Amino acid sequence: MEQAPVFSTGRDLDAALDALRPWLAARLDAAEVEIDPPSYPQGAGASNETLLIRARADGRTAEFAVRIAPGPDHQMYYEPRFALQYDILRALFGRFDVRVPEPLWFESDPTVLGRPFYVMRRMRGRVPVSMPVYNSSGWLFEATPAQRRALWENSMQQLGAIHRVPIAEVAFVDRPEHGASGDEQQLSYWQAYADWAFGEKTPDVTVALFDWLDAHRPAASAPGLSWGDARIGNIMYDNDFQVLGVMDWEQVSLAGPVADLAWWLLFDESLSAGQGIPRLEGLGTREETIALWRESTGRTPDDLHWHEVFARLKAGLLSLHSRCSLPPMARTSTRHFSYLHHACDLAGLVVPEGIR
Repeated sequence: MEQAPVFSTGRDLDAALDALRPWLAARLDAAEVEIDPPSYPQGAGASNETLLIRARADGRTAEFAVRIAPGPDHQMYYEPRFALQYDILRALFGRFDVRVPEPLWFESDPTVLGRPFYVMRRMRGRVPVSMPVYNSSGWLFEATPAQRRALWENSMQQLGAIHRVPIAEVAFVDRPEHGASGDEQQLSYWQAYADWAFGEKTPDVTVALFDWLDAHRPAASAPGLSWGDARIGNIMYDNDFQVLGVMDWEQVSLAGPVADLAWWLLFDESLSAGQGIPRLEGLGTREETIALWRESTGRTPDDLHWHEVFARLKAGLLSLHSRCSLPPMARTSTRHFSYLHHACDLAGLVVPEGIR
């Protein structure tokens, strides 16, 4: 069986442990702390380095996940608001029926590990990784259709819980420097992303897609919290196929719930048909996903077509950037699926020859 990759930045782990021991001892109010050799998550964690550690102090044992801000050589996102990931976990943990890892401490001083970092209590569960894709191997592949159905239904309920969070509770996510509404902010941000990632080498097709999105921007989209990376591979499950925690909030915004629905549908397609393999029996179809999302949120998926074009453009930009600029282990691949090609198809634009 193909093994899930491990995303490492080449950090000196012995030096990291030497720095973490006194730092963690101070937070645990312990004289000293022993830490076992750390490990990295398998098949996940390309955008931020994550160390998994087990610590012992005063007869107590605890497990933590240490999330470290990316350096310039491993930066996947433009203007990464790293502290925002911690802030959104603090806002959601134990509230609104949203299940997220428990945030414990944030460290802004880069002298400890070389970059800012935050610490969460480690969750113990299973994640349907995309490398290798869960539709072709792994624990979800080996599960029964009924178990997969339970997992999918519980996942959609979590998506609904996220989308019911009052905006007032997460107002700090707002990016007014990029515009007034969530849609406007996202368009401005991703145009800036393209300039940052590619400069004068920005593909003409992305310019055409941005023009289309700007011309067809929804007149009155529903505001709301958007997880930003809504896909099955960013959720951890327990042995009963229930959600333990929703992870990876780097792309959180106020773009609204439909943006998450579009992203979910995109990755459901790209990691099944886009890989030339069928979706696992038990996982909801496109139609079933939209129907359950409507039931869970009480919303209608207005302007879903616009958001699906935008989702493909964003995924295409991330894929191009990872292939051009990031280390091989952090590069994304969907084999037969071309995000930009599909974005053009949906928008009714002519697809340039050879576009991937």
